[in-house]
Amino acid sequence: MRDMKVDGKKALEVLDKANNAKANGLDETALSLYSEYLSMVDPSFTQRVWLSMAEIFLKSNRLQEALVHTSKALEVMKDYLPALELKKEILKLMGLQNEAKEIETLTKRLDQEEQAKWDDPNHYYHYK
Repeated sequence: MRDMKVDGKKALEVLDKANNAKANGLDETALSLYSEYLSMVDPSFTQRVWLSMAEIFLKSNRLQEALVHTSKALEVMKDYLPALELKKEILKLMGLQNEAKEIETLTKRLDQEEQAKWDDPNHYYHYK
């Protein structure tokens, strides 16, 4: 088991640098910084970082790597809609239409479940 001593300030600085690098098109730098950030923190709640890395890989047409990183995001949070949407897009680009259709069916079901919560006046979303 790895030591979970985390310097939160340092980790957030690295994440900020990674996000800035991505925003400025410095993709390889961003990937390196995201990897550094992931090595510094507990995997919980890192789905957005995995997704950002997948987006960079997709942008450079590295579809297999994009798919792997999208799957990592979904390992952290199985119903993470942005990752599911990106995975669907990647699968379509890879010519895997049936798998993409399965993801589309899942995302529609998740959207319907979320809408049902908002439509139910007794759901805790409406509690004040």
